[in-house]
Amino acid sequence: MRLIFTLLLISLPFFEIYGLFKLGAEFGWWFFGYIVLMAFLGWQLIQDEKMMVIPKLVAMMSQGGNLISGILGSAKNLLAGALFLFPGVITDVIGVFLLLIPVQATPNQASNPFSHNTTKKNDDIIEGEYRREDD
Repeated sequence: MRLIFTLLLISLPFFEIYGLFKLGAEFGWWFFGYIVLMAFLGWQLIQDEKMMVIPKLVAMMSQGGNLISGILGSAKNLLAGALFLFPGVITDVIGVFLLLIPVQATPNQASNPFSHNTTKKNDDIIEGEYRREDD
């Protein structure tokens, strides 16, 4: 399995270059516009994620969210932006698939040891003080 992954990783640039020549010959300037547009969108995705990573993590910490999912979501978006920067259709497709993968950003009670369980076992019990007043 490791050998297959290594061979695919080494052969990826050759497939990208082959695709660039074939699609460039087929579509001409439209394909060049596509490559420039995807590079611009990748750069914007990286810039936006860099600006939003700290506020997103602070908001997740204040709401008791899972920080690991926030970090993984930001890393996923940064990797997708980097794949959009590389010219080629294969890396763009991989980047789109990365963006479509959802990351669970809801607080998970089992994985967050600092969260408190706020559910009651008996919801029909009302706690309070009792004082009897004589008329």
